[in-house]
Amino acid sequence: MHWRHIITGGVILSALFQWPAQACSDDSCYPTWDLKKDLLDTCNNTPFLSPANDSRINLQLLLADHSHQPLTVPTADDYYKEQGYALVPFPVDLADSTETPASDASPLVTLAVQMGVSSDTASGLLAQSTLWEGSRCASNNQQTALLYLQQLTQAGDIPAEERRQLATSRLAILQSCAADPEQQSGLLPGNIRSATGQLFANYLQGALAFYNGDFTQSIAAFNVLSQSSQPWLKETAIYMQGRVFLNAAQQNAFDDIGYPSNDKVDLAALQAAESAFNRYLTAYPQGQYSASATGLLRRVYWLMNDQKRLAQAYAYWFGHPLSEANITSNQLVQEIDNKLLLSFSDTGSIDDPHLLAIIDLMLMRQRSSDDSRPPFTLAQLQAQQSRFARQPELYTYLLGAYALYVEKDADKTLTILPESSAEEIPDYLGFSQQTLRGFALEMQEQWSQAEQLWLKMLQQVTQPVQRQQLELSLAMNYERSQKLEQVFAHNSPIRTPMIREILLRNVAAPVLLRQQISRPLSAQEHDVALFTLLYKDLTRSMYADFLKDINLLPEKVSTAPLFMGFTYNSQQALALFQWDGKNATEYQCPALSTVVQTLQDDSSNPRALNCLGEFIFRHGLDDFPLNNQPESNELGGTASHFTGKLFSRLDGYQQVIASQQAAREDKAYALYRAVNCFAPSGYNSCGTQDIPIAQRKQWFYTLKSQFGDTSWAQQLKYYW
Repeated sequence: MHWRHIITGGVILSALFQWPAQACSDDSCYPTWDLKKDLLDTCNNTPFLSPANDSRINLQLLLADHSHQPLTVPTADDYYKEQGYALVPFPVDLADSTETPASDASPLVTLAVQMGVSSDTASGLLAQSTLWEGSRCASNNQQTALLYLQQLTQAGDIPAEERRQLATSRLAILQSCAADPEQQSGLLPGNIRSATGQLFANYLQGALAFYNGDFTQSIAAFNVLSQSSQPWLKETAIYMQGRVFLNAAQQNAFDDIGYPSNDKVDLAALQAAESAFNRYLTAYPQGQYSASATGLLRRVYWLMNDQKRLAQAYAYWFGHPLSEANITSNQLVQEIDNKLLLSFSDTGSIDDPHLLAIIDLMLMRQRSSDDSRPPFTLAQLQAQQSRFARQPELYTYLLGAYALYVEKDADKTLTILPESSAEEIPDYLGFSQQTLRGFALEMQEQWSQAEQLWLKMLQQVTQPVQRQQLELSLAMNYERSQKLEQVFAHNSPIRTPMIREILLRNVAAPVLLRQQISRPLSAQEHDVALFTLLYKDLTRSMYADFLKDINLLPEKVSTAPLFMGFTYNSQQALALFQWDGKNATEYQCPALSTVVQTLQDDSSNPRALNCLGEFIFRHGLDDFPLNNQPESNELGGTASHFTGKLFSRLDGYQQVIASQQAAREDKAYALYRAVNCFAPSGYNSCGTQDIPIAQRKQWFYTLKSQFGDTSWAQQLKYYW
């Protein structure tokens, strides 16, 4: 799948997940144009608090409301556009930039040269340094090396030669992570005699031991330095004590592919890490490592399986800016989801209303057949009320969501959720409340009242992608209330191209298609409407209309592919309808317009039927998206206003096989193609007919016995 998730610390956490897999099952994401679903669909999220949303999206929505972290959706990714997405729904995409900006090594080289390191030596050591992503060595980088050299510069009682050796060693350590003992010893400075110089050498010894997994030697070095009178060394050592203990605690906790096991954690070392980080934060509440120490404490709670304190640590960020943290908003969301939401075992351990609300929405999801969890009851939700004392509106929303999604009670939903009288909907929670009211009205088939609500909300919303959701809601309302023309009215607020195109492709009548050809919102809408009109004229046997509508093609017909749906060969261009009939086989056809004129004159003409089949076959149109409606719950899923039975190749071949007037070559070719409709799977790829194998066998032997001298009989070796 096209996921670009952040895996914090290189650890995969699926082993902790207790939820059945309900997301996309292949390697791609495709949009499902339905806002009201209650089954988890990672590929199709919405900007309101929905049980069907990935929990990370609901988390983003609440963070956006309470700590002003923006909702991020993949709006600029061509991959998603190619799969037919607009802005709503949207797949999960929590990736921060995967490109690591090139480090400017010049300050580090300059400082090293000032300390006596040759420019060639410094540049050579930096050229060999490595980025140690996803491990304890991630902090072994040019930034921390520069900090060390800066502190070394400020320590005035170190002889110049010792300063040069210490600087050279720190640059050399940039190459080291899990190095063997001989390599390690060669990286440390040799003859350091000054008292302060020895302290800085001890730091290098502790850091090198830490990066190479020798935690006993590392903690010994940092224990000594934690009593140092040198301020930076003391602060850093106290912080590093926590990191050493934490890494010692977890070193045997993960298997070869990164799955953790809490029972393999060294609890004593973990408790020591907790004490060290707390000691650091007490001594240095605004210290240079305070954000990191706070984040590592969360890891301590996670490894302790202390969900209560872990939840409390995450709850902090609903009221504080992430500028205080050392991770991005997307990384925090991923971490909360991986380490708490997808592995919690008891809602009683979570007091924060935001986190509890996300879990409650997960529990309201439609249950899969293999889900052994007991149902989430209203009594359980009501028992949580006191924990929502600081967020009563959020609790009210959960009651409304339970009524709508679990109890399927639209009246109750409307009673619970208040009607908004505000001139503006400032947050996602308020937007979610009104969204559910609209859904409840539509469940009662109060289409006009729901329409007025959607239109009112369009004037009130302020947050990203809320308008796009409302356009989809309004379009589905008009489609289901038999007011499709409102979508394409000159003053229509529905401007999202994909929404309009889905309705043109799947529902629009010929008159509406011709209207949008004459007054399209864009050149693309013109082409989609014209393609749909010509394709359906042709495949619904409306030959006279096709011959008239083909004149709507511009003088220079576009060869640019149009997105028409979700089959592997779904992109076609308007130039398709200028097919000249030529192909690589011995069975030759005239141009498409001539074929259609022949069928208009005689709808049972054998060669014309075969050639229409050739047109479909040669362009891979047997399973073209315009042949089928979307699901009834999706946009475009109502009955098409374009009448006529869909023509299939096999229909045509059967007509030719049964024809008394068919020429010998035409009948042989029809038999050949009819048998091949079932190759090689045995399933019909040319239509929906279920033809018994005995009939296919009969076609095969008829071709072989009565038309054995034709190239078609000689080419066909099997029947399926």
